[in-house]
Amino acid sequence: MRIVEISKEQFKKITVNNSLDNYYQTIEYGNLMSNFGFVANYIAIFEKEKLIGTSLILSHQIFINFKYGYAPHGILCDYTNYSIMPQLIKALKKYLFKQGYLILKMDPLIIRTIRDKNGNIIQSNTEIQKIMNVLKQNEFVHCGFNNYMEAVKPRWHAILNIKDASSSELFYKLDKTIRNKLRKAVKFGVEIFKDNTDNVEKIYSYINTKGNYSLEYYKQFKKEFKDEFEVYYARINTEAYVKNSTYLYEKESETNDYLNNLIQEQTSKGKDLRAIINKKIESDKILASYKKHLIRAGNLLKKNSQSIIIGGAIIINHNNRLYLLIDGFDKEYGNLNPSYLLKWKIIEKYAHKSIETFDLNAISGNFTNNENNKYKGLNESKLGFNSKAVEYIGEFNLICNKAMYSIYRNTKTKYNLKDQKK
Repeated sequence: MRIVEISKEQFKKITVNNSLDNYYQTIEYGNLMSNFGFVANYIAIFEKEKLIGTSLILSHQIFINFKYGYAPHGILCDYTNYSIMPQLIKALKKYLFKQGYLILKMDPLIIRTIRDKNGNIIQSNTEIQKIMNVLKQNEFVHCGFNNYMEAVKPRWHAILNIKDASSSELFYKLDKTIRNKLRKAVKFGVEIFKDNTDNVEKIYSYINTKGNYSLEYYKQFKKEFKDEFEVYYARINTEAYVKNSTYLYEKESETNDYLNNLIQEQTSKGKDLRAIINKKIESDKILASYKKHLIRAGNLLKKNSQSIIIGGAIIINHNNRLYLLIDGFDKEYGNLNPSYLLKWKIIEKYAHKSIETFDLNAISGNFTNNENNKYKGLNESKLGFNSKAVEYIGEFNLICNKAMYSIYRNTKTKYNLKDQKK
């Protein structure tokens, strides 16, 4: 068993058909992170002359001349080949020790469970415990089955299967609340368009509060991933907003007047008014909401004759899979549901094409339906698209130099990969 460093070109060729392939395990991501203090290393693992594994390993000097290594969503190998894994890990430890690593972190995309929107298990990986045992027996330390955002990369994702499905099929599988939000967005003149210039400066104002990523980070992301990097925007068509707000307000006014007259009529006849009064109260609320929209629509039309951008999203289109990198919106227009319409229009665009899945990114592993669960809204906003909750195996750490790592642990400065500013 031997491990060798390989070129970017070699790495690209051998990862394209790997079952664990993902955009974090690419030369583009390696190039991206090379701009932010990391060194991108590409390795191949051979058993005799047979290639059995590969990985991008990002390294960063943390203590004297020793390094912290991270294989983002790697290492790419067959974790169920139990006869070979002990030798592979032994060779990996030897290689990393010689290269001056103190520790290696990895978080391979091995699925543990697939669940529905309520957290009920649909499918379990029957090999997961065997994989865990082999890794632990060979000195990998599991960082736990965390349910929130404690890890470098989220352990729980919402993933929608869009292969061989039409947009109409996908639409009617959405939760009713999601369909209503989409209709409301369209009704009030929200439109989605792709920015063919993929201008990250424009979108950054909507996403800069998420994570600790700089504008330069997204510029470099676009530079490296090129056509795989796509930017979409949500905008209000101000004329449509005024027109539709006026129509809705007038229609509801008619309903409200009718109910008001009905109450007066039924009162004179001594009828039970409870049902009518409840309808009138609900109509009052709707009418007040439409009035607010009408006033705001009029003000926007005065300031912006055509449209105003209210949100955006960045996706990565890699190897027949879509990934939502990040999205955001102007909170002032949150009740127009731009984030929901952005996701849906991207789904609609790629439905019934070669795309297999759309990864809507992070969710929580907490599926409790109560107000104390601060991630309840996040889960509903993604799992409501009929996506599945995919739980991955999580992070593992491998100590490569125990003596020096012990000294490092006793120093005051500790390195945290997640906290690095980019």
